[in-house]
Amino acid sequence: MPGKSERSKVDVKETSTSDSRSFTITLTAPINDFQLTDLLKQRGVISGLEVYLKHAVRQATDNYLKSAEALISGLACKSSSTKQPQFNSNGKDDSLKAIPSR
Repeated sequence: MPGKSERSKVDVKETSTSDSRSFTITLTAPINDFQLTDLLKQRGVISGLEVYLKHAVRQATDNYLKSAEALISGLACKSSSTKQPQFNSNGKDDSLKAIPSR
């Protein structure tokens, strides 16, 4: 029998306008899965699921944006460490100097 989190279903829909992007996240799960947590929430023992979901979405968004920044940063470092050949007016590569003879 699947666990409670395995019985849940998550759908994400994305929409964009000229200046913002919206994500609609729908979590669907059997109501019985929430009986205990609903009682604990009513008694003030735990926070509601929405608190955890907001935190998880913010963290996922932060990680997503940071991963793109890290990738770009890594590519910038890699391209700056790779020396490009410099050609003179004759079209020859000046960056390769002749090795002096002994």
